[in-house]
This record gives sequence, structure tokens and C-alpha cells, in this order.
Amino acid sequence: MRMRHRATTALAVLTLAMGPAGTALATDALDDAFLGAVHQANLAEIAAGTDAQKGAVSTCVRETAKVLVRDHSMLDKGVQELARKLKVTLPRSVTPKQEQELKDIHKKARTRAYDNLWLRAQDTAHVRALDLLENEAAHGKDATVRDAAKMARPVVARHLDMVRDCMMHSPPRHR
Repeated sequence: MRMRHRATTALAVLTLAMGPAGTALATDALDDAFLGAVHQANLAEIAAGTDAQKGAVSTCVRETAKVLVRDHSMLDKGVQELARKLKVTLPRSVTPKQEQELKDIHKKARTRAYDNLWLRAQDTAHVRALDLLENEAAHGKDATVRDAAKMARPVVARHLDMVRDCMMHSPPRHR
């Protein structure tokens, strides 16, 4: 319940931070790149989580995947809306590297190896996402984009905790 509230709060901040409807706000190249990278990360997390709900053998991995799909879907709606208001064109799909990683992990579906590969990939992806969010929060030019990064950070940090909990073979702490 707390996780859903925080994700909803992050989405609300993303939406409210956009300013009056129809007003385009100027961003710089760092902010534009950030929005594109976050969008692709969200798409990759949604795809990985969807796949893990079917391909994982561990209940912990499947439950964590379900939370990731829910939260990254919600966060991405905010990113898309913010990009639209700021007139930033987002990529249409994940990067080729993300796509290949998803395919490689999927090859091991319904095995313990799948769960281990999926968890390691999620650990790496969420550490990178936290770095991206922290960099934007510290150096982004547009205040609304910086605020969105700050609000998304606790959600992504909780995901990392959940992934690491599964890596330690314990049930997820956060739902």
C-alpha cells in the first residue's frame, strides 16, 4: 500500500510539475536525454517484469516482477506526459542492448538460471537508474524534470531493495 501511494505521488508530481496545460517548457540536452533514457529504462523494466511473471520459478521473483511492471508503467505515464508537455520526442522502444539482454535471459525461462540472470540484470539496471536519477536531480536544468527525478528515486531504490531481497532468498519487503 505504501509503495502504491509513493508511486502515485511520484506520478502526481510528474503531472503537476508540467505547469499549465498546453504550455511548453524549455529543456536542455541533458534533460531531453534524461527523459529518453528513463523512458527506455521503464520500457525495459516493464518488458522484463512481464516476462519474469511467466518465466521465473521463484515466487519472490514473480512478485517483484509484478511490482516492477506496475510501478514502471505508472512512472512511464508521467514521463510520457512530461515529455509531451516539454515537446521532447521519446524513443519508441528499448535500446538494442536492452532488447538483446531480455532475449538472452528469456532463453533460460522456467529455470533457476533464469531467476539468477533476471535478478542480476535488475540489480544492474536499478543501480544505473539510481545514478541517472541522481545525476538529473543534481545537474538538470529544468526544475520540473529535476523534481520528477527526485520523486522517482525512492520508487527505484525500493525496487533495488526488493531485487536484493530475492537475491538473498527472502520474500520481498516492499509491495
